[in-house]
Parts: sequence; C-alpha cells; structure tokens
Amino acid sequence: MINLEVDTPLLNQLEVITLLAATVVVIRYILSRFLNTLAQRGSISLSTKALLTRLIDLTLLSTFLIISVNIVTASLTPYAVVVVLGLTVLTFFFYDVKQFAAYITLQMFRHVKGRNAEIYVHTVSEPIKGRIVEISPLTSVIEDFFGNKIYIPNTVLVESVIKELNPSISIRLVLSISRNEDVNEVFNEVKRVLKEVDLGPFRFNDNYVVIKSLNSKFLVVDIRLSSIAIPIRNVDILKVLNQLSKALSKYEPVLEVV
Repeated sequence: MINLEVDTPLLNQLEVITLLAATVVVIRYILSRFLNTLAQRGSISLSTKALLTRLIDLTLLSTFLIISVNIVTASLTPYAVVVVLGLTVLTFFFYDVKQFAAYITLQMFRHVKGRNAEIYVHTVSEPIKGRIVEISPLTSVIEDFFGNKIYIPNTVLVESVIKELNPSISIRLVLSISRNEDVNEVFNEVKRVLKEVDLGPFRFNDNYVVIKSLNSKFLVVDIRLSSIAIPIRNVDILKVLNQLSKALSKYEPVLEVV
C-alpha cells in the first residue's frame, strides 16, 4: 500500500510560506500603485519611480527568502547574516545612503523643484539664486538666472533655507550733477526714462528704485528690473544698459550691474 500521510509540520510550514508570499505580492501591488500615482502627479520622476521599484523588489524578495529559510530551519542564522551584510553595506556606502535618504525627503517637497528661489546654503556666504531643475539620487542641479548649472549634494540642499524669488537684475546708475541741480528732478527723470525706454524682457517697478548716495558731484541710484524670461541673457542686459546710457546721456551716466 501507498502511504498518503503528509508530515503535519511540513504542511504548516508550506501554508505559512504561501501566506507570506501572498502578503509580499499584495504589498508589492500597493506600493506599485502608490508610486504610479506619485509619478502621474509629477511628485517624482520616472527615473525615481524605476529606482524605488527596484529597491522595493529587492527588499521584499530578501525579506521573503530570509523569513522562509527561518521558518524551515528555525534558526536565527539568516537574521545574523542580514545584520552583518546590512552593517557592511552601510559602512561602505554610508555617503550614498545618506544622499539617497535626503533625495527621498526632497521628493516630498513639491514646492522645491522648478521654482525660482534664493537658496541659502550654510557652506556658502552668498545665497544661490536660480531654480532647481533636477533632483537625482545623489545630487541636485540648480540653474542660475544666467543659465549656469550648479551641482549640490542632496544632504546640503535639504538642510538649506529656500526662499521664493522673482528673477531680476540690479543696475547701479552713477549720474554727474551740477551744484545747482535739482536732485528730485533728476530722480524723476530717471524713473520717467525707465518707463519709456524698451527694456526687452525686463519690467520696471517704482518701488525698486532707490537713491544709494548723493554728493555735490554725483547721484547714485540703484534699480532692480524683474525678468520675465529665463535664463537672463547678456545681450538683453547690454541692450538695456545701452538704452539707459543714451536716454540719460546729459548726466554722463556710469552703469554697473551689481
């Protein structure tokens, strides 16, 4: 006769492993749907979604194999091996892990990417003015208002203060004036010229023109022009400087971008 009896402990182990596999599949499906939703909303890029998907698959597969081996062998050895491997990986790839953790944090800040801003980095004395055009697992790319690209580690960016900013340029006018010149008339003349000349992609606002200094020979005026086009091109700046120089020629202007 054929013995049809099945080892009960083995059957129980198979049932637990099957239940574990089903749980892993369900978790994988839920996380996949979640990542798809984030990608469709633009919260994460497609490359980010692919990277996170691979990490999730690796984590779930490793977890399934470790728990399955433990169920069959009833040994703590798999866990010890995982702990040792985890500490080894963390030691050799600590920098990459730290940057990737910051990358995940930045992905949650939807206001960070694509907007013009002043970025106050603690390692730089002056703020970086521009917009964050790319966030990769290790570094982020900032494009300043002149089209130059700046690469910055994610951990530095996530610790920085980010302030929204309208792109602009600041121009300093040094005007020669006579001793009897009415300063108010000269100042109003400057504002009138700024409203009438062709500023190209720049816009003038009365609130952004101030007298920097004044003496018997010179009037120094600071002007800020907002830009409606990015990047700011040198040819556009030169055009504005040339227009202002011609319109204010009687004051022998000296113009400087500050």
